[in-house]
Parts: sequence; C-alpha cells; structure tokens
Amino acid sequence: MAFKNKLAAVLTGDIIGSRYLSTAERKAMQTTLHKTFDRLSKQFPDFKAEEFRGDGFQAVLYDNRNQALRIALLIQTALLKKSFDIRIGIGVGNITYQASTITTSDGPAFQLSGPILDDLKKRNQHIGIAFENTNANQEWSIHTITLNFLIEKWSALQSEAVHEHLTSATQQEVAEKLNISQPSVHQRLQTAGWPVIDAIVKRFETYIFTS
Repeated sequence: MAFKNKLAAVLTGDIIGSRYLSTAERKAMQTTLHKTFDRLSKQFPDFKAEEFRGDGFQAVLYDNRNQALRIALLIQTALLKKSFDIRIGIGVGNITYQASTITTSDGPAFQLSGPILDDLKKRNQHIGIAFENTNANQEWSIHTITLNFLIEKWSALQSEAVHEHLTSATQQEVAEKLNISQPSVHQRLQTAGWPVIDAIVKRFETYIFTS
C-alpha cells in the first residue's frame, strides 16, 4: 500500500550488550519489552511494534507521532529499571510505502531512524532524533545531548520514578504505586533531572506539529 505524504515517527531500538545476556536474562528482557509494548498499544492505539533478531525492534506512530519521544523514554526506563539498557533512534518524516510488516515498509522516516541508531552506537549514546528538516535537526541535536547526559546517570530507582511519572501520574500516585513516600519520589525525580526531561518531552509534543 503506497502512502502519499503520510507523516509518521519511526522508532528503531537495539538492546545494549545483548550478546552478554544469559538465557534467563534474555527471557526476562524480552518479557519486559513485550509487556511494555502491550501497555503502549493500549495507551496509544496507533502504536505498532515488531521485534527482530531477538534484541531489536521497530515501531511506528502516525496520529500519535508527537508522543514518540515520551514512548521512547517509557521503553528505555521500563528496561533500565530492570537493569537492561537500550538505544533508540527516532526518525520523523513521511512513510511512502507501508508493507504488511513494519520492518519491510519504507520512506524517509525509516531511512532516518536506522542511521541515527547506527550513529548512537558509534557515540555510545542512548537516544537520537532525526527530522527531514535541517533546522529541526540543529535544535534536536542539542536536546538529545542533554537527554543522553541525564540517561547515562540514571539508576534503576530513578528510572522507575521517571517511568511512572511519564504516564502523567502525580508524584503522590507514583509514591502509592511504588510504596514509598512522596518526598522520596520527588528526590528521585530531581536527581534524575525530571524538570529538564519534562520540558524536552513537552517541547517535542508541540514542535512536531508545528515544524
């Protein structure tokens, strides 16, 4: 099926250090990923994801493309809180061909997502965003430098707090879910750089529809 100017966000992910995981660890990682995808598909109906090689995935969003960064961080924190790590490249552009599977579809969004992931591997970074628009890339290269600096320092407990707060839960709701005090949630979020993360995610949500 061919699409004409169908704008989308494509996420391409790759588990870091997957070759060193034991059979039990790999199973736990895949279970975490499957559960995360299930929750995301319920929250964002147009979220579709496919795994490949057992340690990578590709996902696409159309109507909810402005949620791509939030979703990428939800996937990362879901894995980080279980002590797994992942790189995710986000490509924003047109989908010119939609095949029966995501991994065989094509268009600038796909062509941007894959190379940005390869670049993340070279730089040993966690997240990258690429647009067809050069001016957009100039701005988002700065934002992703900030995100990568923060993500690199996240502990499992900080990742857990960030993950829950990304679902728009209040700090009190997060505290009740994690069975800790609200001040403890606040401390974890502050040390994780939550105010900066929140500002960048919200900037992406508005930017993608105005760029």
